[in-house]
Amino acid sequence: MRVEFFVFSGTGNTLMIAREVGKSLLAKGWELGFHRMEITSDIEIPEDGMVGLAFPTAYCSTYPLVLDLISRLPEGGGRKIFMVTTAAGMTSGSEGKFRRMVEAKGYVPVGSLAVMMPSNYNNKALPADKNRKKIAAGLEKARDFADRLTSGKAEWRRGIPLLPSMWHWFVTSGKALRLFYKTFPIQVDKDVCVKCMRCVDNCPVGAILVESDVPVIHPEQCQSCQRCVAFCPVHAIGVPEKPAVQYRAMSFEEFTRQGSF
Repeated sequence: MRVEFFVFSGTGNTLMIAREVGKSLLAKGWELGFHRMEITSDIEIPEDGMVGLAFPTAYCSTYPLVLDLISRLPEGGGRKIFMVTTAAGMTSGSEGKFRRMVEAKGYVPVGSLAVMMPSNYNNKALPADKNRKKIAAGLEKARDFADRLTSGKAEWRRGIPLLPSMWHWFVTSGKALRLFYKTFPIQVDKDVCVKCMRCVDNCPVGAILVESDVPVIHPEQCQSCQRCVAFCPVHAIGVPEKPAVQYRAMSFEEFTRQGSF
């Protein structure tokens, strides 16, 4: 079986789980193509191929760039599809909404996995031991999901019909992002910034521009994925007057590594 695996990750949580699923599928003899959602333009799926999606759950839905990728998938024509999501809290049955979205495009949902991972928002302190246990449990769930997927025993639940649909509208209308950014207005501290431009180069939606030699985040474009916050080498990005401990699931070098799972 050949899988085209489309992945989006902000701080590395989703990428870590997706890689574990990918490694497990490869170990079972499946073939995988790995694609980062934010740089995927042309989408080609073999007639007999399967599609995999991996992304964070946000606002009981997900980020607009993920929704855009899903909308750009070619017609399913009966192809199989699976989904992997990560979140720090409840997802309110959002897997049902995503199921209906892919079914509407002609795909056959064969499995979904929702994994609880460490929070990347506004951490006053990092509960290191608790986070290690969450990550270990998440990786085990990823391996188990791959086992169930290859044996045909995975399931994609139908979720709660109403609530995720309301949140989906809230996200696609732009209201969720505006509200979230108003609560957590991520900014660059010019006095701390070392002008390495890592945030500019790696923003998935191009929301960070250089103005007077300093990166500036534009809220009308920012989707609050926290990538810039997580991987700033000097922790110069955050919410003013709301100090928080920096969290990332892996090093920047590991996050940007290309190639095999």
